[in-house]
Amino acid sequence: MTPSERRPVTGGLVWFDEPKPPRATEQLSRERVVTAAVELADDQMPDEITMRALAARLGVRSPMALYRYVGSKDGLVDLMTDQVYGQITVPRGQGWRDALQGMGRTGWDVVQRHPWFARLAFSRPPLGPNALRLYDTALAELEPLGLDAATRMGFIKTVLGHVLGSGLALLEEHTMRARVGLHSDSDLAAAVAPYLARIAAEGRHPHFIAWANDPQRLTPEPQSFEQVLEWLLDGLATLVPPEGRPPT
Repeated sequence: MTPSERRPVTGGLVWFDEPKPPRATEQLSRERVVTAAVELADDQMPDEITMRALAARLGVRSPMALYRYVGSKDGLVDLMTDQVYGQITVPRGQGWRDALQGMGRTGWDVVQRHPWFARLAFSRPPLGPNALRLYDTALAELEPLGLDAATRMGFIKTVLGHVLGSGLALLEEHTMRARVGLHSDSDLAAAVAPYLARIAAEGRHPHFIAWANDPQRLTPEPQSFEQVLEWLLDGLATLVPPEGRPPT
């Protein structure tokens, strides 16, 4: 952020600490500003967006005009992340496992569309209306299990942790590929081939080289998001009291 964009930031949450945004104009409203910020973050990923770039996207002369609608840069992050939280869904009435599985899968879809979300989601408390709705719905589906409060939230955080951790890995991979110009898997394979040949010639890691030379090593894809999600749910199922488990 440049000096002309700076504004005192308290770190407070936009939901509670900022005044309501002014009446929408033809050019600006809170919804338009946040939607444009999400689109800009998608386009510029992995670079952090600036208020100046956002103002230019909206056709606004002064970046300071945007603060009237989002309060601060932290407020913008709150609003952006909550808009994306609203794209994660929890199936209702089909049991706890289907609920968390659906939350995980739609969350993975979200972080693939918006990789920056995984980074920003860790930077601010999830207390916006969409995030609260997500947590409340997931907790409602876990309620019949009779688990204690910490365990119920632990179930949810286990799945969302997998979503956001996988999203961060995806973001860092995109960052690396953009930085070094390895845009495809074949580009990456060609770049590491000389190093693998050197490791094989040294003979100190025979099991790794045997794996690397196995043509079936990626079939099926090891540790796909979906596979790890199923492993996590299998582990969580062991904490469910017998009366809460489906009949076998």
